[in-house]
Amino acid sequence: MDIIRYQTAGGIVVDGERLLLLRKPTLGEIVLPKGHIEEGETPEQAAVRETIEETGYSNLEVVADLGVLQAQYPRQGAWYIRDEHYFLMRLRGLERAEGLEYDDAAEDKITFALLWVSLAEAEGRISFEPARSFVRRAVRRWTELKILG
Repeated sequence: MDIIRYQTAGGIVVDGERLLLLRKPTLGEIVLPKGHIEEGETPEQAAVRETIEETGYSNLEVVADLGVLQAQYPRQGAWYIRDEHYFLMRLRGLERAEGLEYDDAAEDKITFALLWVSLAEAEGRISFEPARSFVRRAVRRWTELKILG
C-alpha cells in the first residue's frame, strides 16, 4: 500500500462567544477551514489563506498557534498521513473577500455552508478527530486570553 504524506493548515475563527464551523451539506459533515500548505508558504500563511477562501471572511487576526496533530486514514488503496496545523483566529469584522480567484473557489462556494455555534457546543458538532482536539484547544486558549484580557 502506498503511503502519502502531506501537510495542512487551518483556522479556528472565534467572534465573541461563538465559533465558526463549516457544514458540508452533501456529506453531512461539520469541519474546520483548512487546506494544503503550498510550496513557499508558512503554516500560518496557509491557514489564513485557506480560512479566507473557505469562509469568505477577510478581516482575521491570528491570536495563537494551536500546534500540530497527525491524522492517518486509508483512501482509494493508499494510506494517508496528514499533519494538521491550526491557528486560533479572531474575527475582526464582517468584511467578506470579494472576487477570490483560486483553483477551488467555485467548488468551495457549493461545498461549504457557514455555521456559527456557541463555544460550548462547537466540539460536539465537529465530525472528526483531530479537529475536535483543536476546538478544545481553541476554546481553552480563547478563554485564557479573555481572562488575561
